[in-house]
Amino acid sequence: MQNSHLAFTKLENRQEAIIKFMTICIAAMGKDGKGADLIVFATDHMISLPPPLGQFERPIEKYKKINDNTIAMLSGNPLIFDDLLVDCRKSCGFDEIKKVIQKNMNSVKSDIIQKQLLDIFKMNYDYVKEVLRGPIPNPFIQGILDSLSKFNLNTGILLIGFEGDNAQIVEITETTMADLRDINFGAIGTGAVQAINTLLFQRHSKDDSLPTTIYNVYKAKRNAEVSIGVGKETDVIILTKLGTTKIDGGKIQILSKIYEDELSFGKTNKQLYELVQALIK
Repeated sequence: MQNSHLAFTKLENRQEAIIKFMTICIAAMGKDGKGADLIVFATDHMISLPPPLGQFERPIEKYKKINDNTIAMLSGNPLIFDDLLVDCRKSCGFDEIKKVIQKNMNSVKSDIIQKQLLDIFKMNYDYVKEVLRGPIPNPFIQGILDSLSKFNLNTGILLIGFEGDNAQIVEITETTMADLRDINFGAIGTGAVQAINTLLFQRHSKDDSLPTTIYNVYKAKRNAEVSIGVGKETDVIILTKLGTTKIDGGKIQILSKIYEDELSFGKTNKQLYELVQALIK
């Protein structure tokens, strides 16, 4: 039991001692001027290294283009990003791609467990399946099974794209596949709660215009920066059926100014000062 617990602790430590995207990935649906679906998505550039190295902003993209109108964003372990997209070909449809990614997640998970835990004890999955057919023979085996049940990749994919003319957002882990089209937006990473709360507060809808969608996503990203591991550098990109358009350079500065103006509006509003003057007379 003690040995199996020690092996699992080592497995957890290996997972911790890697580069991680403690991050924010956000996507929200909207409409262009002709009423066609589009998606605006945003990520930061922060990467987290094992102590004592800390966190750094790096010129690294946290998304990968699978085809012209399908994008995968990752939160968690970037070292397995390519492995999660194996067999996601440009010719694949959105529905096929999401299933392949989840299949790859479970394949990567099984491979890590085999190499970093089961191989230590000269075991394989066939042996584990055989053990599960009867009573657990001893505490040592129980410890191994507990280790297996607790392990996860701590990695998620936010997949965005199109099925026909309809924009799609899906959150994928080893065990879940959440279709987010009906709620219009999604977010993963350490800043996800703040981002989703912002989009809820903005009452974001997939019928919102492109300008509204851009600002709502940008505001969600900025608000998420209060979370651990979310960087200040920002990518904001528009995805349509025809491809992507990046909002960068001076255009990001315009969004930043609009955001800062909104933050200060209430504090500097003339009517607020008139209200206070009326109270203290």
